[in-house]
Amino acid sequence: MEELVEKDNYKLVFVIAHKYFRGYPSYLKYYIENIHKFYTDALVLVVDNNSAFKEDVFDTIEPNDNIKFLDNDIACKFELGAYQIGCRYLKENNLLDEYDFVIFTQDNFILKNKYDFNIMLDGDITACPINSYYPDWCDKDICDKVLNQLGINDNHDKLTFCWCSSFIVSTKKIDKLYGWLVQIVMTVRRESCAAERYLARLLWELNEFKNNDIDGDIRFLGPMWNGKHNAEYKYECHSVNPYDDVKSYFVKRIQDKTERTKDA
Repeated sequence: MEELVEKDNYKLVFVIAHKYFRGYPSYLKYYIENIHKFYTDALVLVVDNNSAFKEDVFDTIEPNDNIKFLDNDIACKFELGAYQIGCRYLKENNLLDEYDFVIFTQDNFILKNKYDFNIMLDGDITACPINSYYPDWCDKDICDKVLNQLGINDNHDKLTFCWCSSFIVSTKKIDKLYGWLVQIVMTVRRESCAAERYLARLLWELNEFKNNDIDGDIRFLGPMWNGKHNAEYKYECHSVNPYDDVKSYFVKRIQDKTERTKDA
């Protein structure tokens, strides 16, 4: 007798910021396979940031009604440019009411294990980073410029950090998020690094002035913490093989691509 699989009572959208260079491994196919293994009806929006050879990756992925490949045709690049395109697509196609949460990530920040989004629904969590960190306010000049432009350069003592600019937002909050994002233009890696800091302010407000995350503080990812063995060790982001067994919900393999990176 065929086993009955209980259907999730939430629907998800994944917006993946994509930038492919020949010579760097792509995990996109594996990422999408994991998404649809755990969440069969999830919509995946892959937004390419002007990759010269994107077909190297896209041609390996089986076409599916729940996979859309989009191009970033705006001035803002890196993650936030891709996220703007993803939000715009959802709004223009009147899809927000059909879904519950949008997961915004880089293409090398990969889903590994199924997260139960009932935790966020039951806890009334409407926005949070995947991983947090303490607010070091590196690149503060850029952070101040962006937050001043948005009119929300305050409450620094209440904020955390949005590691790798990857986060989750309830569809109920997408209009407000999009209203902020369209005011930001990002073109260089340093601006992307600053976004990890100022996004914490946006997510804190979108989450009704509370901090949450789903995979914990990044200081507990690696094997050592304060010179001692880290009992909560999950993976080392500079050396992890994303295909290996990792206990966190997402795994990040750092590639350090910048606006100066070239195809091999």
